[in-house]
Amino acid sequence: MNPTNRIVRRGRWVRLLTLGVLAGMSLISLACVTPTSYSSVDSSVDSSVVTEGRAKRDLGIDYLSSRRTAMAIRELTASLELAPNDPHTHLWLGEAYRRKGQSERAEELMLSALELARIRKEVDAEQGARLNLSALLSQMGRYSDSLEHCEALAADPTFSTPWSPLSNCGWALMKLGRLPEARQHFRDALDFFPRFGPALLNLGILEAKEGHSLAAIKMLDKALDSGRLRASGHAEANYRLGEIYVALGRRDKAVEHFRSAAKIAPEANWGSQSQAYLDLLR
Repeated sequence: MNPTNRIVRRGRWVRLLTLGVLAGMSLISLACVTPTSYSSVDSSVDSSVVTEGRAKRDLGIDYLSSRRTAMAIRELTASLELAPNDPHTHLWLGEAYRRKGQSERAEELMLSALELARIRKEVDAEQGARLNLSALLSQMGRYSDSLEHCEALAADPTFSTPWSPLSNCGWALMKLGRLPEARQHFRDALDFFPRFGPALLNLGILEAKEGHSLAAIKMLDKALDSGRLRASGHAEANYRLGEIYVALGRRDKAVEHFRSAAKIAPEANWGSQSQAYLDLLR
């Protein structure tokens, strides 16, 4: 296959990818906050024209999608040297550093992506930077700063998936103790997309936090049935259901859900905590 066509085809494929959300930190799951399913192809650039910098950028995104983060950083850094003003490269390199746990470097790159996107009037890059910043800042525990970005994006009528920033805002508001506002944001997200797994999971967490066990079970079951949760989110929903059933004295149901969480994500926080519960319940 012609190398140019290969790169263009890769770019089109990457547009369909939804990269992983935040790695679990404390009790934040992958499902609680959502980054962008961002395109590697600039809408303002002719897709038939492939520069060396753009080719390296798309290759870096390809590596990132397959969880080869070190290789992604190498290619994206090379791309940045060749095209230092490309906001897409800044954004994806920021996501790569977030995955490596280098939050400050990730924030720096995402902020530069936002600024460059504004200067170049690349709306999709600006929207992607805001969504990823809202997720990153929540991971860092800076919930008020996160709200600045997700609220602006949720209010943007040109953004095609408003349920993602609405859910991110709801999570930040819940962590700030502003529960009624958080509940409204989750409900608004579900008005747009009733099967949006992260919002269902977050609303289930909120119901449990307020002591509404039956409502929490209903939401968490819906989150599991949605098919919209990644492995860590799926494990968290099962773990939280297990906790609720322990409190209700339903040992059988608790064991069922803890086993599911431990099986789905044995190395993750939710899987290990579930296994600890199973050891106690034996």
